[in-house]
Amino acid sequence: MLHACVGMRGCFPWFQALPHMPTQAWSMAPSKTGLKSTGTSYAEVVPAGQLLLHDDLPSLISIRNWLNATIQEDCLVQIDDDLRCVRGLVGKRRKITDPDSIRELIENSARVSADLDIGVFCWSRTQNTIISDPIFQPIRFVQPVSCAFGMRGSARNREFDPELPGRADFNFTMQTLLEDRILYADVRFYFDHGSIQSGLGGNVGLLTAEAYAASTEKLQKRWGKYVSFKPPSYRKKGTAQNMQSMSVRVRRQNPLVRLSRN
Repeated sequence: MLHACVGMRGCFPWFQALPHMPTQAWSMAPSKTGLKSTGTSYAEVVPAGQLLLHDDLPSLISIRNWLNATIQEDCLVQIDDDLRCVRGLVGKRRKITDPDSIRELIENSARVSADLDIGVFCWSRTQNTIISDPIFQPIRFVQPVSCAFGMRGSARNREFDPELPGRADFNFTMQTLLEDRILYADVRFYFDHGSIQSGLGGNVGLLTAEAYAASTEKLQKRWGKYVSFKPPSYRKKGTAQNMQSMSVRVRRQNPLVRLSRN
């Protein structure tokens, strides 16, 4: 419910876990989702008028699709409920918690995407600037969608595959690149959700290692050489992860246009 940007609405989907995000920090008044049977508990921490209650749904994927079908604004922004802050990755590294600043950068991506008629937008998946290289290439048109993203226009007709628990976002990315060819990723900013698969409840508690592995195998068969799930060489085994091991092997750069640092 990003009031300053007409036709846009932001939501924090919560799945079978009480929210821990400091809602008082978000003056942009995004909507939050919750199960109808636990509505009273959610109401204790969610400001009036911002809670969307739904029937019993089997997964976070189902909630994402429910939100897409329920919210009528042209642009829908979904940010997972374990968001800690936004980190600026260009210039002096900074931790952004001011709600107006966060709202502005979300609105900026939404407006640019609307001006360019791009259906999906997101931000950096890592705060490691050696990987994202935000100074040399601040805007990317190929990147996996994950915990924070927006969808608008015809992309609102695109659903998340419920048969891919833990990997539906990545499949959504590939489907977007197939149908729209590009998305808009502003890698100057990183929405920090902490280490993945480390929460105490919600979707994490229902996603088994076997289901996750099966989803990965299905994606590999579906998209073949255009996806990779190999962990980067710099990651040590047993260390906490703030991003999933996945990369898109799709080129959207004209080979005649060569970027140079010189």
